[in-house]
Amino acid sequence: MQNDFDQWNETKKQIEIKVNEPKRFPKAGEVWMCAVGRNIGFEQNGSGVNFSRPVLIVKKFNNQMFWVTSLSTKQKGFDFYYNFVDPDQKKVSVILAQLKLVSVKRLKRKMYDITLNDLNEIKTRLKNFLS
Repeated sequence: MQNDFDQWNETKKQIEIKVNEPKRFPKAGEVWMCAVGRNIGFEQNGSGVNFSRPVLIVKKFNNQMFWVTSLSTKQKGFDFYYNFVDPDQKKVSVILAQLKLVSVKRLKRKMYDITLNDLNEIKTRLKNFLS
């Protein structure tokens, strides 16, 4: 466990010193692989050498900062999960409770777009969840 945190800290240092590539201009509704890291408690962790997992871009503030939510392949019936099927016909969930502000530096590669209907429903549920 401690080794995971040490590895994540080294990975995070490398992410920070990298220059932002101008080809990365994510938009709301896109799913990206994101270096979310080794987290604490029930927060969603990334996996692999970059501690990455898929996230949905929920809100773009500028070309550097975004609100994202983690995705999971486990669909659940909780009010803070939004279940959908991705373009490859795989069952996926947006974990609304995992809303997080991230830097573009954490984003690795675009995977796909979700439908406008799904994005609007996710935003509506987030608004309701926050009120």
